[in-house]
Amino acid sequence: MSRSGRSDVRPAIGRRRLLALAGTGVLAALAGCSGLLSDSEPTIDADALAEVVAEDAPSAPETIPVDIEPAFVDEQRSTAAATLDGVPAPFDREAIPNGVIRERLNDSYEAATEALETIDEGETPYGRLGRANRARVAAREVRAGWRAIEEDLTQADLREEVPAIENGIDEVAARWSYVGDDPVRAVVVHAEIEDELRAARNWIAPDRGRPADGNALGVADLAEELERARTSVAVASYLFERFRGSLDTTTGQRGRFRTAREELTGRVREAMSGLPPQDVDEPTALVDRDVDETAGVRALASLGSEARYRAKDVTAPENRREGPSLANDVVGATDALVYVRGFESLRERIEGGDDVAVESVEDVAALRSAAVSAVERARDATRAALLVDAMLPWYADDIRWTDDRFRRESGSVTVDSVAYDAIDYVVAAETCRALPPACADAAAALRES
Repeated sequence: MSRSGRSDVRPAIGRRRLLALAGTGVLAALAGCSGLLSDSEPTIDADALAEVVAEDAPSAPETIPVDIEPAFVDEQRSTAAATLDGVPAPFDREAIPNGVIRERLNDSYEAATEALETIDEGETPYGRLGRANRARVAAREVRAGWRAIEEDLTQADLREEVPAIENGIDEVAARWSYVGDDPVRAVVVHAEIEDELRAARNWIAPDRGRPADGNALGVADLAEELERARTSVAVASYLFERFRGSLDTTTGQRGRFRTAREELTGRVREAMSGLPPQDVDEPTALVDRDVDETAGVRALASLGSEARYRAKDVTAPENRREGPSLANDVVGATDALVYVRGFESLRERIEGGDDVAVESVEDVAALRSAAVSAVERARDATRAALLVDAMLPWYADDIRWTDDRFRRESGSVTVDSVAYDAIDYVVAAETCRALPPACADAAAALRES
């Protein structure tokens, strides 16, 4: 299941932590970490950090409760391979004299070939499908860029493809309906179909603001967007047909989704009064106790900021997505409640006397271990398991991103810098602990509506 804002490449400082830490002085302190260390500034050896993250984080692969056939994945694989066929990449200076264009198209070619080569490494059929579609998109991008150079392909030529894509979107939307025999399974599948149809429309929207750039990169960019739209249409259509074909009864779920959305949104609205503002100036003021600005306190600010952000998104009518969104509204409210629970749990923990401080590599190891355990317990959840499995990657990936940052360190690293990065271990632990009960509540709202 996708989530807006998630991507395969995460920036070193995420939006939620910038919001949580703005005004705290932490960012200013971190900005100076790359300079010479003060003799009195405590540090942690980077090799010791590397030992802490030597073992891979537990996987939380992307899943969807639809039987995805290997043949459908192979179809996307074949499309990508055929698109690359005949493209004389990687390109040299003679083929493409312009260094900027050459580098960009070679990067796209490398992305396409790597995705093709690693399709079968996906842990689930859904993961393998995602890799195959990424290969399709990158292959189309590089081929279009090369055709712009060799055959004078233009953006105007590509735009002639838009009506056919629009017709494909409309055809899928006309067939699709909120059916299902289990509302929890249905909400997971329909949320993904909503996402795919919305993405397809967005990729071909005329107001995307792309300039009429006639060079090869402008053509490559437009071709990439059109191929993303095509893959979204293909996935939405396939998921719905496979899902509908698997049902014993095709009961309409629209009423359940609507009632559950109102129930869960009401809970989010009630929780907002206990949340901090989106920008937290004094994290230590979030707890009724004298405590230093530890990693735990900073994580509390992060969780509170994210909870507020998501609660506003869920409860504000003007933030409703364009197009059908009932299933995503239910999932979005559940996501907001995960952060609310995580915030409340961590605040209670700190007020109970646990500073959640990082002063040594042993503290880092303990925080990581707690996050790993939380992921493993969430994977074993039995109530609302389909919804838990679909959402778990959103929170569990924080461990992997943090591990990667620690693996890149060298020499001596300031304790404050390490503590700052360790915030995400705390956030991952709290959100993964909160996920199963939040999903159980969502499942109850769906089944009782």
